[in-house]
Amino acid sequence: MIQIMPRRSGSREEVRRELGLVDEVVVLHSSNLRPGKRIDLLLETVARVRPVNAFKLLVLAGEPFAPFAEQVRRLGLADFVIVREKVTDIEDYLQVADIGLYTSETESFCLSILEAMCFGCPSVSTRVGGIPEVVEDNQSSLLVPFGDVDALVGALEGLIDDKIRRSVLGRAAQARARERFSAEVIVPRYEALYRRLCRPSPGIRAGCR
Repeated sequence: MIQIMPRRSGSREEVRRELGLVDEVVVLHSSNLRPGKRIDLLLETVARVRPVNAFKLLVLAGEPFAPFAEQVRRLGLADFVIVREKVTDIEDYLQVADIGLYTSETESFCLSILEAMCFGCPSVSTRVGGIPEVVEDNQSSLLVPFGDVDALVGALEGLIDDKIRRSVLGRAAQARARERFSAEVIVPRYEALYRRLCRPSPGIRAGCR
């Protein structure tokens, strides 16, 4: 059945027990479930992955998941989807994630992918918006064309079946997150930008106008 339960803090092992996991791979999707996220494609992809009992889909939902419950039942996924709604502190669940799955039609940046990268979790994602700036295809994650469910299924099955490749991509994803997007890297860039923007123009003695 679809599990919708409140968050509880705990170690990786405790969280896996809470989720009812034994040795399944955890496929993570974290989003606000808005139309551009294409949850319909997410569920269609998961329904076609084989063997279906090798993984569980964990959805960290920023909005109610109820509108998608009928599709879950129709696709026969009720025993393979775990939902946590309105999760604000997601670290407990990120630590158990093995693969991220994002089937978006539009994205500006996709912070959820970056959050997973920080925990060494590679993703299978559509090549849209700013996602190719966040990850490098076949180096820190896998990118596929939007709407290509066959490619999504193939990429996801490949990572579910290959723990070593997941680990290699995950380490690269974590390193990329630290080297490209950490506060130590990004904050000085913002500060430099603000200094350039606030530099007095000729005829202005001080400050930003």
